[in-house]
Amino acid sequence: MVEKGTLGGQPWQMVLRGNMECLEYLHTSGEYSDLDIIFPGGVCIKAHRLILSMKSPVFGAMLMGPMATTGKQLNLPEDPHEAFQKLLDHTYLDRMDLESVEEALEVYTLAHKYLMEPAGKTCLQYILSNLREETTLAALETSVVHGDKELKDKCIEMLSRDPDAVMSSETVSHLSKETLRDLLKRDDICFSSEAVPFKALITWGRAQLGPEEEPSGSAVRQKIGDDLLKKVRFLNMSSDEFVENVVGTDVLTHTECFHIQRAIDGADLSTLPEDTPLNPTRGGLAPKLREKEELYWCPLYLPGSWADYTSSSEVVLCEGLSSDATIQLHHMYVGHSGTLNIMDDEGKTISSATSNDADFTFTRPAVLRKDEKYRVVFYPREDVGLLRGHSGGRERFGNATLSFSRGHHCEFYIWEPTSS
Repeated sequence: MVEKGTLGGQPWQMVLRGNMECLEYLHTSGEYSDLDIIFPGGVCIKAHRLILSMKSPVFGAMLMGPMATTGKQLNLPEDPHEAFQKLLDHTYLDRMDLESVEEALEVYTLAHKYLMEPAGKTCLQYILSNLREETTLAALETSVVHGDKELKDKCIEMLSRDPDAVMSSETVSHLSKETLRDLLKRDDICFSSEAVPFKALITWGRAQLGPEEEPSGSAVRQKIGDDLLKKVRFLNMSSDEFVENVVGTDVLTHTECFHIQRAIDGADLSTLPEDTPLNPTRGGLAPKLREKEELYWCPLYLPGSWADYTSSSEVVLCEGLSSDATIQLHHMYVGHSGTLNIMDDEGKTISSATSNDADFTFTRPAVLRKDEKYRVVFYPREDVGLLRGHSGGRERFGNATLSFSRGHHCEFYIWEPTSS
């Protein structure tokens, strides 16, 4: 039988040489532990008051301050014990082995709770490096709760790549009302149809119902609230989209559906009742095409060489894109499936499109303003080969000239609106 406090028959203090080895032994063995931390389900983890207090001012006050707990037992009924164990790993060893973004988000939240900044930074770097579509909304909610701009910006970037897929996931039901409101009012997230955010809103509303509540349209609406409902841009839907995706949910009354459908068909908005849950603005959206011949085809044929890219790579299709007249980019042909983002000079996405084939149509056409510079970024869905030019060029179409500093072989379909 091995005697407690020994390693290989000798006192552990004589075997272990470095401070980190000693701390790891204390952490894993519970030697000299003076604190039993109790979690839901009766799970107990042994720890040391001094070490916790060294790394956290919150634990310092709880365990060593004037109002400190004097007993050996500390109850933490709100903390998940698996995540807290990872936090302890970092507390003792300045490292932790994270296995998923979901786990990292839990530890990140605990690190904020106990003001343990180094552990929080370790979690943040893991989250930023491993964020995927299926974890974007959970990370976004965490960023809002803790006011983390870096994490929030990364989440919005991920969401902009494929907003339909992200907002169609069940994780939307876990968002707070404040986060959902912020997403619905943003102009830099471009869905293939306004039906996508509306369906997300319905999913969220149904998730707020209690187990005894009837999942009727009126009950769901009560959970959503008219303030959120008015963020939906119903006017961006076609009449068919509105009937197919909205009318059957019974979230809107028959009278509201009648008036909104009239507005979609072109009725004067001033004639609608004031209480119609309608966002009257188009959020900077381009008006619909009036004539097909107003659409110009502008190919970029560049002498260059083939370049191979892996799936989800960030491929800059066009850099320094500018026009000597204000135009609207309506379609684009790349030759491969994926997601396209049109970004302004500050890196803000002004329009986005996702396609399962080679042709992309922007629900919110990108307005390229005169003499301002833009870039077109492509995220391929699979490994692709693209013809990359070694320099830029100029292409004339209609009454405007398109310029770019460098780019790949691609084709723009650009609309020059005529005066009404």
